[in-house]
Amino acid sequence: MSTNATDDAATDESAERYAELNIGDEEFVIYDRENHQAWIQSTVSLDVDELR
Repeated sequence: MSTNATDDAATDESAERYAELNIGDEEFVIYDRENHQAWIQSTVSLDVDELR
């Protein structure tokens, strides 16, 4: 895990509840800002707009 973690929070009001945290080395954590126990860690990150 990197010490250079960055929070790439969404700016769209409808997406403000969820945020992406880049923890380095191509690893990401997607988390719920209202429920800190709800998170997913992955080595893959996709933009939601790409899935539509």
